[in-house]
Amino acid sequence: MITDAFDTGPTGTFRTLCRTYPDDTVFKGTDGFRSLWGPIFYRGRANGSARLLAIGQDPAQTEAVTRRCLSGQAGRRVQGFVEKLGYTKSYLMINAFLYGIFNQSMALPHLNDPDVLAYRNAWLEAAFAPGKIETVVTFGTPAFNAWTAFTATPVGASVSATVSFHKALHPTADKPGGPITRQELLENWNVALQSLHPTVQHPDVATPLVPYGADFTAAELPEIPSRDLPMGLQPWMRNTDFWASMSATPGNQRANISIEVP
Repeated sequence: MITDAFDTGPTGTFRTLCRTYPDDTVFKGTDGFRSLWGPIFYRGRANGSARLLAIGQDPAQTEAVTRRCLSGQAGRRVQGFVEKLGYTKSYLMINAFLYGIFNQSMALPHLNDPDVLAYRNAWLEAAFAPGKIETVVTFGTPAFNAWTAFTATPVGASVSATVSFHKALHPTADKPGGPITRQELLENWNVALQSLHPTVQHPDVATPLVPYGADFTAAELPEIPSRDLPMGLQPWMRNTDFWASMSATPGNQRANISIEVP
């Protein structure tokens, strides 16, 4: 009998936010976004118990299947990062965008559209309302800009003064052919770890600071915990990368996702 833990769903204000989200017309679904797969809200503790808040950019094809953000390659890298800080479960991860991006040049200008901004800030306010968040890390420029927009609000300005914050590179900033190498990504993350680790007050597991080396180790790419995902998702969805990809079928790149079971 399988007895894996699973995410029983958001509670309180988080539950209300999941029921009252902006539709795809707000997110300009006809141009920059893959709105056909719907909104992806969070991963982690949407119940007021989170100590760390992580902000990413947008959900991709893996997330469209698992229904939780940061659950693919980027998610496993982020999981390793937050576990190095001692947060094995007391975290909440959200994205700057509720829907996946189809075209960045079309989507990114909408980062702070009024309805997009208001809904994202409602999630951030809900995260801070219980008074437990002590660490915030943004991964990538859109995530940092989303955080900056929140801190410009009265609530954001107040709570940001109570947390340790660091801006980190996006977890897949080292894409082949890009301007950032794997070594540069890990050096950037080491700076973030060195800044944040001494400030962690309530880790789930007290752990010494172990910086990254020249590449990710297997231990630094842990599987996504089953407690973060809906019931019944198979282990290969949590511990394997690239099992879902956008279909190359002409005219259907927004709609089709190809899944290969390892």
